[in-house]
This record gives sequence, structure tokens and C-alpha cells, in this order.
Amino acid sequence: MSLVNTLSYHCTSEAVASDGISIAYEDLGRGEPLVLLHGVTENSECWHEAGYVDKLLRRGRRLILIDCRGHGRSGKPHDPMAYSGLRRAADVVAVLDHAGVQHAALMGHSMGGVVALAAALYHPDRVNALIVNGAHPFAEDLTSLRVALKNDFETWLAFLTQLAPDLSQAASRRIRANDLTAVQASLAKDRLDFSAAFAGLGIPVLAISGMLDSRCEPVRNFAELAGGEFLPLAGKNHVTAFLDVDTVAPVVDAFLDRVGAQNTRQGG
Repeated sequence: MSLVNTLSYHCTSEAVASDGISIAYEDLGRGEPLVLLHGVTENSECWHEAGYVDKLLRRGRRLILIDCRGHGRSGKPHDPMAYSGLRRAADVVAVLDHAGVQHAALMGHSMGGVVALAAALYHPDRVNALIVNGAHPFAEDLTSLRVALKNDFETWLAFLTQLAPDLSQAASRRIRANDLTAVQASLAKDRLDFSAAFAGLGIPVLAISGMLDSRCEPVRNFAELAGGEFLPLAGKNHVTAFLDVDTVAPVVDAFLDRVGAQNTRQGG
């Protein structure tokens, strides 16, 4: 979600997941690849609106922006089984394969962060680094999300507007344009705990959370478990922590530079 009012869409490519679902993505810039994964009811446009794309492209990153299954221009299955962590992780790999990328850093917000974690869990050989904002690998009850999205998107939008009163009209339009049944299917099952794998996975981690986000403590715990870095954002909640691009983007850039330097030393 963003405060910037833009409706522009960008040139997309399409990968095909192992179960036949089309996964739309953008491939922008040159340099070390960074995959961007959005939150629930959003799509890749949110990264443009918030300013991440401009800032990270200027730093010489290659950005791969994925519309997660059930969202944006990607396929929208109505079967809850289509939204398992294994299948969502496979979507990321399908995009990397289609884009000709062997290894990439992954950055995700909220649901997108969980997708990034699943990709690292099932395909650690494809992931150079993990950046998650408002996401963690511990068990999570999604009942409140299911209730907010039971009948339409209006209760959900009201909730988001409480967190970000200046939510853009473009973001509201994107959310209302979703396939409600597909979004409901994506939230039908609570998230299971898969945190144990990250204790020894060895992938560099940057975990970010607004300090007003109810997920802040588990995000902090994840960073500690994974031996990673933790960025707390004072005065920010689950939505505004994503919108705080002026704080987040430089930290992400510096983190990726450190990871790149470490990989270069190890390669040498």
C-alpha cells in the first residue's frame, strides 16, 4: 500500500509454475538480482508507488517484481491447496528460471515475506539473502484476516485506512480489483511453524518491523534465531513500516552490499 497516487502498469513477463499457474513478473535494471514480493491484496505496483524501485535501481540493482499467485496479473486459483508454502516457493523458482537467474536475494513484505521464507526453506541453493518486513516463520493464526475479507474488501480497506489514513486511491482500487475468492483461498489455512530450519540455514537475514506492529516480537525473535540483523522502526505499524522507504531502502542497500562483499571474499 502506498501514499502515492499512480495507476501505471509496467511491461511484464510470464513464468509458468509447476502446477500450471501463470506467474507475472517485471524484470528491471542490471546488477545483482533482488526479488520483490508484495503483501496480501496488493501487487507489484506497490513497490513502484512506495519508491523502492526508483531508489534501488539507482543503486545498480536488478529488480524482479513478482505478482504472487492469487494477485495482480498472475493466475488466481480458488483451491486453498494451491497456496501452500511449497507451491509459492516453487513460483519464485519458476520466475528465476524464466529470467535466467541462478541465485537472488529475496525481499518481501508481510505475505510476501512469508513467501520469501518458504523459498529459502525449500530452495536454499537459489537464495543469497533474505529481507523480510513484517514477516516471520513462526505459527500464525489468520482468523482476523479471514474475518476482514469474509464478504468483500470494504472491511479490509477500513482496517488498512486505520493503519495508514492517507492510503492512496490507487491502492484502494488495486485492492478492490482482486479476485475475492482467490484471496480467501490464500488465507484459508493458518500458517504453520517452520522456524527450526532457519537456525542453521546460513542465509544472511535482515528482518524489519514497525515497533507498533503486533508481529514485531516474533520478527525480532526470527532475526535472533537466524543470526541475522534486525531493524526496528519506531512509531511504525505493519503498513507504515513498508511505506517508510526513506529509512528502509538505504538499510536494505547497505545489507546487500555487505552480503555481496562477503560472497566475493568467500569466492576468492
